[in-house]
Amino acid sequence: MINVMAPLMDSWQELIDSSISVPVFKEGSVPEDLHSHYVELRAESESEDDTMQSFRSDAVVITDIVTVFNVAVDRSVAERIDNEIKVLLKSVPGIHNLQPQTGMQILSVVPESSLYFEEVGGGKKYYRKLVRYTHRIIQTT
Repeated sequence: MINVMAPLMDSWQELIDSSISVPVFKEGSVPEDLHSHYVELRAESESEDDTMQSFRSDAVVITDIVTVFNVAVDRSVAERIDNEIKVLLKSVPGIHNLQPQTGMQILSVVPESSLYFEEVGGGKKYYRKLVRYTHRIIQTT
């Protein structure tokens, strides 16, 4: 049995980094002096099961879309970024575009739920959209 979360996060980074209109960071690596829109990939949870024929994992990754404004919040910016991610992730129903990683096969990816937050800090207004993606993974080694 292997830990699938690290390779799953690598698949997400490979898929959307440099392919969307804003920078993408893994959890905890956002520069403190960044004051523009970005996406932070976060691992939320992982459960594992031994089916006696294979090891199965169910993992949840969050895309935290952070938009920054000086005056009025424009919610459409976060929606546009979310749409860019979803188009890259699934261009055809039932098939995802996450790259395979050694030792695992990603069977499915489902955007499960979204949360929205508005915050004020440091003279800026922040609008965030968090999207939870559930993954079904079979370990192949």
